[in-house]
Amino acid sequence: MYRFFYLLTVILITILCLYIGLAWWAHGLAALILALLFPVWKRSGFWLAFIAGVMVWGIYTSFLHLDSEGRLTDRLAVTFGVGNGWGLVLITALWGGITAGLGGWFGTSLRKTLKRSHLADAKK
Repeated sequence: MYRFFYLLTVILITILCLYIGLAWWAHGLAALILALLFPVWKRSGFWLAFIAGVMVWGIYTSFLHLDSEGRLTDRLAVTFGVGNGWGLVLITALWGGITAGLGGWFGTSLRKTLKRSHLADAKK
């Protein structure tokens, strides 16, 4: 349980630091690199990064929604047919979580593949 919160905190802080000035996909790349560095299962690699991505994107877009008093997000929600601004905040948070989760899953899979190929080379 300690490891779960440790890795979640590391991924959360890294994504938060990268989110400030980089592209929208940078948190997926950060999750990929962290999943390569820290040994986790494939499922937990996805879920840790997913939770961190949802938290960062959800908190940040909620802040933007509240800061603009919902003017911008409500207009965009009508444009996309979501209904209201909070629905758009939820969809944005889920999108960020899926992007980070897929990065974490790919990093975990890549780590296992590299480890397996390294073991196969060592046996030869």
